[in-house]
Amino acid sequence: MTPILLLSLLACGDKDGGDDSGGTTGDGGGTSALECTDVTPVSCLDDMIADLGLQDDEVSDGEVTTTTEGEDFVTDMDASAGGYNEASQNPWVYLRFTADGAQKVEIDDEASLEDLTWDIAMRRYLIRVNGGDGGPGCVGAVALREEQYADIDAVPEGLDVATDFPSDDFYTDSCEFINDSSGLEGSPNVVLGQWWSYPGCVATSFIPFLLRTNEGHVVKLVIEQYYGEGQEECNESGAPGDDSGMIKIRWKMLQ
Repeated sequence: MTPILLLSLLACGDKDGGDDSGGTTGDGGGTSALECTDVTPVSCLDDMIADLGLQDDEVSDGEVTTTTEGEDFVTDMDASAGGYNEASQNPWVYLRFTADGAQKVEIDDEASLEDLTWDIAMRRYLIRVNGGDGGPGCVGAVALREEQYADIDAVPEGLDVATDFPSDDFYTDSCEFINDSSGLEGSPNVVLGQWWSYPGCVATSFIPFLLRTNEGHVVKLVIEQYYGEGQEECNESGAPGDDSGMIKIRWKMLQ
């Protein structure tokens, strides 16, 4: 299995540096040589707070539940954030991946910029990782565009967990905002952005990702649903579904 998308390296939240630890991850229950222990100050901090509508002293009330289906975890997350028109006035939902399932991290947006306990944050169709321009940690991810989620059972040969998992990169060195290719204003160029497209609605691509967590584990994941009802119709015809922002993530910890 060979990923065709390996974005530029951004390890442990440093836009210019890398992680040369050379360590390998553990077995899902021990301490990883790649565990993230140091907070890296987020660059373009003031711009990020304004551009992403980060809130202070307000924790999202969006619910997170995780169940199991065979060997997979399935995590449902309410990232609706009060609807499209109110999203910028509502906080993000924070999530960490553990060997026992995904857990919501009860933290406000501005506090998240100095916190390593979360791996990803979601609000509506936007997902940022806790690394690079997205947060102060070491979380990175890579899209495996030529693979199917069910067929991935290990990190592909030749893909280095320490160096080949880029973090978010949505600001230039001079703090100019980098939009993604969706055409929607204010949508940052995040490393997990390929999970969706916008043919008039938020369609799921079913592209699987590998994600390195702050604890140094590797998770395979695919985002299956954005609408509570009508996702299949959106994917097939571009017609919006109902109950938007109700995210379903299928995932499994590989290491």
